[in-house]
Amino acid sequence: MYLGLSLIELMEVVRTCDSIEIEDCTPPYLRDFIATRLDDQFAALAAKTRKLNDQQMDAICEYIKITHRLIRRPQRP
Repeated sequence: MYLGLSLIELMEVVRTCDSIEIEDCTPPYLRDFIATRLDDQFAALAAKTRKLNDQQMDAICEYIKITHRLIRRPQRP
C-alpha cells in the first residue's frame, strides 16, 4: 500500500496518535484527528493526511497499532 509519506512524516503521524488507543478497526474520526493535530506545525503533512483514502487510512491505523504495541510496556498487576 503506497501512502505517499516519507518515513519522517509517517513517524510524525504516529506521534500525533500517542494520546489515543485504537482497538480494532480504523475509527471514523482518525483522519480528521490526525490532520487537525498536525495543522499548526506541519500544515503540508496535514493536507496530505486529509487526502488519504480509506484504504490508506486503514494501513496507517494498522501501523499505529503495531507501533503502539512495540513501544508500550505491559501494565503491571
